[in-house]
Amino acid sequence: MATQREIKKRIVSVSSTKKITKTMEMVSTSKMKKMQDRLLKTQPYSAKIDRMISHIRDTAVEDVYDPLLIERPNPSRIVLMSITGNRGLCGGYNTNILDATTQLKRKLSIEEGKEVLLYVFGKKGIGYFKFIKETVYKSLPNPEDKITFPDAMKLGDELINMFVSGEVDEVHLAYTRIVSSSSQKPAIIRLLPITTEDSDIIDKAGEFKLDYIFEPNPYQVLSSILPLYVKVKLYTCILESGFSEQFARRVAMKNATDAATDMVRELTIRYNRARQAKITNEIAEIVGGAAALV
Repeated sequence: MATQREIKKRIVSVSSTKKITKTMEMVSTSKMKKMQDRLLKTQPYSAKIDRMISHIRDTAVEDVYDPLLIERPNPSRIVLMSITGNRGLCGGYNTNILDATTQLKRKLSIEEGKEVLLYVFGKKGIGYFKFIKETVYKSLPNPEDKITFPDAMKLGDELINMFVSGEVDEVHLAYTRIVSSSSQKPAIIRLLPITTEDSDIIDKAGEFKLDYIFEPNPYQVLSSILPLYVKVKLYTCILESGFSEQFARRVAMKNATDAATDMVRELTIRYNRARQAKITNEIAEIVGGAAALV
């Protein structure tokens, strides 16, 4: 049985850990709300671009030819971008997205015989692929809550240039999608080429249709909007991944704090029992000594 001193030291150690996890929970909550606010501000802009593209394609443009819409026959070279976090202590967030990335890469490279270029976004992904000795085409640290739209534009321009130049035939994006306010799941979408099915471009205008006058013409308007759509989509996916990471870390830290609270309670009970046992033993010794003197 552990002594009082040993139990007391464990109580102090667990209490210190509890303070750390509680602080991390509060920080994660703050960052999560920040990412949520940015997502809410981005969604109307993204929805408007979707409506514009849908309306132009449905009413103004019949045969569209744009490099970002053209599917390559028998695509053989694919970029797979994986968005992970920079830190751990967030449950299975990083593990889930890395598993989804490796499964898709295995399917494309081994089963379909395609060349897959890994573009890793986040230190955890970089460390994982380095550990398993997987070749990485390019890697970048994740700015997390400091990500800005100009950062996403720069990254989007790079991916668009790779696709338009013919360096790659497709661009896939692995990220963590927000299903609901309390549920996030790893998802993989095809970012390029853009198609109606893959890009979620649907008509959200409702029951009414608007007639636009295009200047100079709908083809040029669509060609100028499509790159913007790719960048906004990329930015939204990064924000969703950031929100999901902070949510997962908040839940993990809350569970750790609750576990530490339960442990301190249990250790306190054990400490009191050990203290009571010691007192009882001392009283018994005193009584026994007094009886021996009589």
